[in-house]
Amino acid sequence: MNIAASGSAMKISITRHDITAHDVANINTPGFEERTAHQAEISDEGVRISHISRKANQSPGGSNTSLVEESKEQIQNKNTFSANAKVIKAKDRMIGELMDLFG
Repeated sequence: MNIAASGSAMKISITRHDITAHDVANINTPGFEERTAHQAEISDEGVRISHISRKANQSPGGSNTSLVEESKEQIQNKNTFSANAKVIKAKDRMIGELMDLFG
């Protein structure tokens, strides 16, 4: 995995985190429609948001947002971000060691 791919995955995690935070903030707003970010792969460059969909409100008088699902999404986004940060840190450390060897 290259650093650009890890960086794009981190940006996606931040965007998905922002969307779920917005959904949770509006959980008690009548008629609020939950949003979902959909990802698409970009060959060697990583991933991107292909589109953001809205889920039709099924709950009369309230939001269709599930706090359980949004919490699960937040945890998944945090773990994805963390894993990609570790890849970037490891590559940075390896490059530093190579520079020390040849410098």
